Amino acid sequence: MRLLTGITLAVSLSASSLLGACSGSAATQAAEAQRLLQTDRAFAAASLEQGTAAAFFANMTEDALQLPANAAPVKGRKRIRDRLDSLGAQVLDWTPQQAEVSRALDFGWTWGEWRLYRSAASKEVIARGKYLNVWRRGADGAWKLAADIGNQAEDPTQQSAPSS
Repeated sequence: MRLLTGITLAVSLSASSLLGACSGSAATQAAEAQRLLQTDRAFAAASLEQGTAAAFFANMTEDALQLPANAAPVKGRKRIRDRLDSLGAQVLDWTPQQAEVSRALDFGWTWGEWRLYRSAASKEVIARGKYLNVWRRGADGAWKLAADIGNQAEDPTQQSAPSS
């Protein structure tokens, strides 16, 4: 029994060591967080250039979840695109503030502030809020949006200041 326990412990420790070695170092993790932040910034730029629905469709996982402010959850990439198509000429823009990634480098999150413009040309803000996005890294190394979570400010003209 003790031999079996010792073997089990040795196998467990070896597996832990291997998994730890596969995980990113702090420097790798920080670099990947910066890459994720850049991915979110490019995603925001695509929303202005290509339209919100097209940008989301291109950047989401098939099983993505959207938790919009003051609305029911939307599950699935195609359903999210259809919901965003209903914005018409309105366009969503956002400013990513921070990104973090897991030690395994396979999940991450970003947060920032969003604005909904009456149109891309007018830049008239009709709604604003904050968001938290959860990202999944694919086998190809590309980050895809798995969950989009947002809230909405009561006054669309009021910008929030980060607390320290």
